[in-house]
Amino acid sequence: MIQKHFHFESLNEAIGHLSSIQNILKTTEHKDALLHIFTAGISTAEAQQLLTELDRQLPNVKRVGVSEFNFSGDTSKPLVAFNVVMSNATEFHVLQYPSAPGDEHLATAQFLHALNAMQHVKAVELFPVNPELDVTEFLDTVSDHYEDIPIFGTIARPSDATNGSFAIGKDLLSSGFTAAVFTSPALQVYMDYILGWNPIGREMPISMVERNPHGGCTVHLIDGRPAADIYTKYLGIEWNGDMTENVWAFPLMVRRNNVNLCYIPVASDNGTLHFAAPLYEEEKIRFSYCTREQILGASSTGSERMHIFSPEAVLITLCGNRAGFLQDEAHLEWDYYKQHHPQLAYCHGYGEISLQNKKGGVLNSAFVAVGMREGNDIPRQSAQYSIIPQTTFTPSGKIPLSYLVSHFFHEMTNELVHFQKHLESEVEKKTRENENLSLHVVQTLAQAIDAKDTYTNGHSSRVAKYSMEIGRRAGYTDAQLSELYMISLLHDVGKIGVPDEIINKPARLTDEEYAIIKNHPVMGAHILQGIKEMPKLMTGARWHHERYDGKGYPDGLKGKNIPEEARIIAVADAYDAMTSNRSYRKKLSQSFVRGEVEKGKGSQFDPRFADIMLSMIDEDATFQMKE
Repeated sequence: MIQKHFHFESLNEAIGHLSSIQNILKTTEHKDALLHIFTAGISTAEAQQLLTELDRQLPNVKRVGVSEFNFSGDTSKPLVAFNVVMSNATEFHVLQYPSAPGDEHLATAQFLHALNAMQHVKAVELFPVNPELDVTEFLDTVSDHYEDIPIFGTIARPSDATNGSFAIGKDLLSSGFTAAVFTSPALQVYMDYILGWNPIGREMPISMVERNPHGGCTVHLIDGRPAADIYTKYLGIEWNGDMTENVWAFPLMVRRNNVNLCYIPVASDNGTLHFAAPLYEEEKIRFSYCTREQILGASSTGSERMHIFSPEAVLITLCGNRAGFLQDEAHLEWDYYKQHHPQLAYCHGYGEISLQNKKGGVLNSAFVAVGMREGNDIPRQSAQYSIIPQTTFTPSGKIPLSYLVSHFFHEMTNELVHFQKHLESEVEKKTRENENLSLHVVQTLAQAIDAKDTYTNGHSSRVAKYSMEIGRRAGYTDAQLSELYMISLLHDVGKIGVPDEIINKPARLTDEEYAIIKNHPVMGAHILQGIKEMPKLMTGARWHHERYDGKGYPDGLKGKNIPEEARIIAVADAYDAMTSNRSYRKKLSQSFVRGEVEKGKGSQFDPRFADIMLSMIDEDATFQMKE
């Protein structure tokens, strides 16, 4: 794999050098070639002129690219960058899918269909265009099918009155998704996500989060207050037109899938904050802080990690906010990489993209570096990258205040985090002790209940075991399974009030005796409803004899009106009753029990949970489940 980079300060200069690129392609042996094109300060009409010349002079070369920010700050100054990657074993596939906001799922389906037809997909370089598109939905859906594949790139910058906003492929695209797919059994890819910001202060819960149609979100409350108030409280500033630049050094940070992600709001109204990427209701955020020394140290360390990988081609995308913060020193970030890889490609846009193994997404303030190499040799493992110490830039002489403040924040935050973890550990320990005590009390009570029936001793624990297995197969979480176990253990607690002679009577019960037995759900619920810490504990006790068709007791509930835990317990309870010896009959055969459960689907039992029990019976050919 060979990489060549070209940088031009005018469109005419770029077009004039196409013949030079043509000569390089003719004189360099290769299997396939991909031309990256990054533009700044040129209009859509000028970009179309460039494509016309490419069709004429380089008709067989695949191309991909995007309109991007101009780091010089002078958007009237046109810039064009070409970067050619020539491969010996890798094939490049450029795909384009026009899409309007709201129709992203159609483009996603088409893209997945194309990927499924390819073999040995190793990486996807993505260039969405139109900031109103839900790029996060596209990324999440593709990642669901190709979780291990690195997806990287950037969103085209929003258009202004002078310059166009577009992605480049075979055609110009003003709204939609353009992608280059890299396929080869011999291609090895390493993607590195670099931030440089460190968390400070405590985590704050976010609430009343609205997902926007374009994939971003609106946050109404942070820490129980209007979201925008955090800037007034902690930074002493009100939201205004310069807010983005004012808070470049203080992005809001969320930790997701063990990765720190930074967010800077793009707008605010009525105390809310609007973000270009999604936040979620269950997440917590905190402020972060950095200095130029910390950011440059992170990228310098990243360049050493990349050097260890020994790539033959390097592609970099980074955030305009990051460059805006670094200002005149922004070039140092890619200069570190150029020391080892002088022909690398770098671009920057509206939002950088990095997603692999469910980590990342549409990012903010980050630096994404991707290295590629061809060959069947096994690359040095990524675990080795961690041995590289973080490069530090400790100033000498008169030390800048920003450095002192950053170091102070960092150390104070570490102390707070350590203190918080100690408190959380103690709380967790006490919680486990209380849970174990509660479980012991419940198990003891269940054993006392079962001891009343000499024929069905152990009934409650068996029903709890069956219920947990049904819940597990139904997708319950560990916390839900623990709760279900406690509920099902006490489903017969009301039998404490039923005389032993009725429970153990071998003959048929009289109507009066049967009425007493039928009252045990109400009695059980009455016993348990006083436990305010676990309000759902009484659901199994009261409603495990309800029927899906509404003909059960005590309340005649029907279908989904019966609490789900009670519907699960009903199936488990019936199975154990039929497979246990009773005072009036011997236990029934497994085949007969299966037929009764099948017969009760939709009438006595919820069909979903009856089907799960039938599966459990079918897997239990030797009747081990009862044992």
